[in-house]
Amino acid sequence: MKKKILFRADGNSSIGLGHLYRLFGLVEIYKKKYDFVFLTKEDTEVSIIPDNYSVKLIPTEITCNKEPEWIKSNFNSESYIMIVDGYQFKSGYQKSIKEQGIKLIYIDDLVQWHMYADVVINHSLGYKSSDYSSEDYTIFGLGSNYALLRPSFIEESKKNRIIKKVDSVFICFGGADPFGLTIEAVEALKKNIEIKDIHIVIGGAFKDKNKLEAIIKDNPRFKIHQNLSEKKMIEVMRSTNLAIAPSSTILYELCSVKMPILSGFYVDNQERIYKGFLDKGAIFGLGDISSFNRKDFEFALSKFFKTNNIESYCKAQIGLFDGKIEERFLNIIEE
Repeated sequence: MKKKILFRADGNSSIGLGHLYRLFGLVEIYKKKYDFVFLTKEDTEVSIIPDNYSVKLIPTEITCNKEPEWIKSNFNSESYIMIVDGYQFKSGYQKSIKEQGIKLIYIDDLVQWHMYADVVINHSLGYKSSDYSSEDYTIFGLGSNYALLRPSFIEESKKNRIIKKVDSVFICFGGADPFGLTIEAVEALKKNIEIKDIHIVIGGAFKDKNKLEAIIKDNPRFKIHQNLSEKKMIEVMRSTNLAIAPSSTILYELCSVKMPILSGFYVDNQERIYKGFLDKGAIFGLGDISSFNRKDFEFALSKFFKTNNIESYCKAQIGLFDGKIEERFLNIIEE
């Protein structure tokens, strides 16, 4: 009997939407061959989950400790593979799921606890399996060869693109932007006469839309996009030739499209991604941006425009992906 997949992740304005979007990429790969159910807590921003997904909500009163038992009572363990993405799914959770006989794939980027999962995926650059504490049976999918990209971005990663001139900007600080960096970056670009068009992408959990609209009112250079589809996101990215974004999943997507990117980190899990891309020469590094303000972004933009190696970023990004990401994910679930 062919197994089905349980995808498990949460996302809202408090924890961000990154865990959801990373799993969306895997859903699009695996749904061609597997039936699936997407599991998420009731307080998740469910509006961003695609309408064609089969979704089951987990009651908010079900704690992480109780969740394996809830799964056992709602699903036939022998029929499912489970793919989970979230920092709450630590060793105890993984062990409980494994004891039910469920094959478990865990999406990680912290490398902090013992792994009981059958497969661990970490698309951060620079990690080795020896960096992990794990069971003997655990196998690993590490680095940009396992980038958690949606299929259209995987296709973009196979294309070459070279930028020689910068006059349009893509800005995105994730679906929630908990540090309010979008507005600071926008303020920095208002006086920049070198940039003709600024595309601002916000998500369903973004709370400062009214303030943002007031700042750019009557300024035709700025355009706000919200809750973009995968293909529309690529269209907007390709219409620009410079990006400002954190070192999260959006950075992998931008690198697949290819352009100079001003990137930094504001939480611990982004720092390793940041250092990996910086070492490859794939980004213009901003460091820790958790307290960045308008002047910080102005200084960074001024420094960037004084560089003479704009083309080098795209060339470095081309080397990150080899076009076989989807094939690897299809193979690793069957190992």
